[in-house]
Amino acid sequence: MDTDERLLALTLRDMAYACRIVPARRPCGTEPLVLIGGALQDMYSWPRLERRLTEHTTLMLMDLPGTGSAGDLASTAGFDVLADAALHAIDQLAVPRVNLLGASYGAPIAYRLAQAHPDRVARLILAGATPRVGPRLTAVVRQGLELIGADAGTGTGAPADDSARQDYARKVVDMLVNSATRHEVAQGPAVARMLERQLMRTSYSAALRHAACHERLLDVDLYPPGGIDTVRTLVFTGEHDCTSSPEENRAVAATIADAAFLLIRDADHMAHLERDAEYADLVTRFLRDRPLRDLPYCRYPDAPGRPDPQGAVSGAPQHPTHPHSQAAGPKGPQVPCG
Repeated sequence: MDTDERLLALTLRDMAYACRIVPARRPCGTEPLVLIGGALQDMYSWPRLERRLTEHTTLMLMDLPGTGSAGDLASTAGFDVLADAALHAIDQLAVPRVNLLGASYGAPIAYRLAQAHPDRVARLILAGATPRVGPRLTAVVRQGLELIGADAGTGTGAPADDSARQDYARKVVDMLVNSATRHEVAQGPAVARMLERQLMRTSYSAALRHAACHERLLDVDLYPPGGIDTVRTLVFTGEHDCTSSPEENRAVAATIADAAFLLIRDADHMAHLERDAEYADLVTRFLRDRPLRDLPYCRYPDAPGRPDPQGAVSGAPQHPTHPHSQAAGPKGPQVPCG
């Protein structure tokens, strides 16, 4: 642990959780960056990106309820609860405004916080966002629940045997690291091997907890109606992402006034692992209000249109998908997350 970093223990409505604050080495004057990641990730899961981002900005990483070191959270608790927990952490640190990055499972949390409290968010970044979990992803999540013996989130049953778990892990990885374009993705085969190893090493107790998080994704519109009007926003993912496709990310961007939308080349849902230098450069440029056009590692689809601001995000095309997941490590990805 960096000797300058701080850990803050938090409680909200009997939910115990934590926030880790890593100061910038060479502050550039921008607001601190709150990073909310995937369901299977904790506040130590971003080492490579953390080193790059804290070169210029203070980073606040959270173990929100149901993740990492935090207490459990029922699968019936919605994303609003998690957004409230994130805001409570910001309040306890007495930070008037923050930059906010929500990745994968963290994107609906970040969106809600920015929508409800736009005065507290200087800039919003959403990475790997999908409006609603489609039928293929729903089927895979339910398969995972059956494999770990989670009876409607109650935790009854027994772990699946290794062969069944390996079959499931491979199906998940084939979509997290797009199997159809894996050799077009930077470090695609290496990231896929790492993710499969990590999924196979997941303990039964951890898998039960992850199941509660994944159940939260099912059968709901992940983004509330009303849109966002006054927060500067960037939405992006890898060009080959099939967990949250470019079209699905575009649909989320379309609910936010003047949102920038782009794709990272030679990457998919795991862009933060496959092209971590480019991912960090893009985020840092946005935080420092630098131009995002004409970056050699990006593609620029047409700007998303703004739909009826009173409608929920629900019209994005559906694609074969698997549970949201992310990871990071000193020389490669380490911790899958969804």
